[in-house]
Amino acid sequence: MNDLYNILKKELSAEKNYEYAQYLTDLFPRRISGMGDDRKAAEWIASKFREFGLEGEVVDFEAYNSNPVFSEVKIIRPETMIIDSRPCCHIASTPPEGLEVEVIYIAGGDYPDYEGKDVKGKAVLAEVSFAPGTPEKARIAAEMGASVIILANNGEDGAKDQDYVCGRGLKAVWGNPTPDTFKEIPQIVGIGITHAAGLHIKEMCLKGEKVVVRVKAEATRSWDMLPMPVGYLRGSEEPDKYLIVNGHLDAWEPGVTCNATGVGTILHLAELFAKHRDLVKRSIYFINWNGHEIAESAGSTWYIDQHWDDLEGNCIGGINIDSTGMMDAVEYRCTASGEIMTFVKNMIKEVLDEDIEVPQLDKYGDMSFLGIGITSIVGRMSMSDEYNERTHGAILGWWAHTIKDDMDKVDKANLAKDLMIDCAIICSYVNDAILPYDFTATCRDIENKLVDIMKKADKKIEMQSILDNIKKLHKYSTEINKIRARLANSLITDEKVRLINTLSLKLSQCLTWAFYTFCDRFEQNSYAYSPAARPIPFLYTAIDLANMDPNSLEYKLKYTEVVRNRNRVSTAVRNALEYCNLYLSLIKN
Repeated sequence: MNDLYNILKKELSAEKNYEYAQYLTDLFPRRISGMGDDRKAAEWIASKFREFGLEGEVVDFEAYNSNPVFSEVKIIRPETMIIDSRPCCHIASTPPEGLEVEVIYIAGGDYPDYEGKDVKGKAVLAEVSFAPGTPEKARIAAEMGASVIILANNGEDGAKDQDYVCGRGLKAVWGNPTPDTFKEIPQIVGIGITHAAGLHIKEMCLKGEKVVVRVKAEATRSWDMLPMPVGYLRGSEEPDKYLIVNGHLDAWEPGVTCNATGVGTILHLAELFAKHRDLVKRSIYFINWNGHEIAESAGSTWYIDQHWDDLEGNCIGGINIDSTGMMDAVEYRCTASGEIMTFVKNMIKEVLDEDIEVPQLDKYGDMSFLGIGITSIVGRMSMSDEYNERTHGAILGWWAHTIKDDMDKVDKANLAKDLMIDCAIICSYVNDAILPYDFTATCRDIENKLVDIMKKADKKIEMQSILDNIKKLHKYSTEINKIRARLANSLITDEKVRLINTLSLKLSQCLTWAFYTFCDRFEQNSYAYSPAARPIPFLYTAIDLANMDPNSLEYKLKYTEVVRNRNRVSTAVRNALEYCNLYLSLIKN
């Protein structure tokens, strides 16, 4: 562990983190984007950054936003019952008299859940979960022709103390829409209900009874100016390079563990790093996103669009801090970009003495930066598998996004553990000479997935050359690691250190979008987009092609699309190889 962490860890205070979360909750409880408390909170956070000695400011940006207004749900067949509800945001509001629709139960709301079910013009009942994410449930439901989606909250069966309605946004489009994506926002009515009410409707549906509900719902859709507080700490030796320490500011009231505790973690870390700023070698940008919950990562997406050149040239990574210090959490869980999975695993082992697997990071939350190739980490003290199963997937606690997400859901011991890991990772990024990138795991992952795809893909799509080039890149990665080890004790300003670190950034920029997203580097997938979760999404389309009639028009059109997808991936790998040739030749000279 580096010297900076050994100094800071003695001053980490879960109590201080807790106090910041308490202050946010007491004074600014309704931090829903655009409703006022988010601005008051942003101004307070920026003032704290300045108090710590950072360059603090509130940045305003315009976002396509939404706020809840009103909802009413009444079962009218086979029984009569009014149930608690809450309108989702970014929905198509009902006429004043409402809609009378039949309900079809669709479990998690993924594509396979619709097999054999006609939902056109009907309401679908889906269970809140992260498989797929809520906005993707809405997008799929709209694609299938449903007019209403009813989201039953998670929680334990029969646990009345957990029976609350959660807040949700259904925009699906990641960040602000473009002319092409604006029409992809689901035009569907969306309502949240309690777990018990959802279970009751589910049971009636599974019995074969025809369930009919009358639904009324209203939510706004508007372009709003939203505030984001930012604090800049400039490094003492390599100030042009920076790490983004980030989490979301906006929250459903009161939003303690999602995400007042995370904001408190960011504030406390900013406070400590600022106190010891003379020892911090690279810069740190502390950013609290707005537009996370409702506008689907609007703040982080706006930031990357507006700071593209600087991010591409100078950002060394990002750590996302969300839902720290949760009650009932029993183990640290983390996902990370492939090239830093080993680094994160070793860090958790060293700090917490927990030997855990760190899986590949999926694109969710505020991972707007994956396409540009900025390595990212998301981790927290988390619930056990048994808890998640018992509560039907409440990985952020049964209280998440409900009015019960208050200060009694915070565990200070877990806050302390989250603080330690986050602090250790930041210290390594900003003070270790060599950035913690190891592309051997990425190459292995790509090789394994590519071999499997090639077995099932349409044989007209040539992929062997891509596989051959990935194997070449794997060899380069081994050579790069030897150089990294040799330079580990060098000065951070050493020219060869800067060259090997720049090569690592370039490789991530080449590979991440091509192998782990399903759009080009300048765009964003639809939020939680199911096809983007498939192995090597661009190349997986060759498997789709293999399952089509080669004489059909559908096949002919798809073929051209798949060839271009193949070319995108091939070009990315060849560019990575060229960077290896160039930078390694410079380092060896």
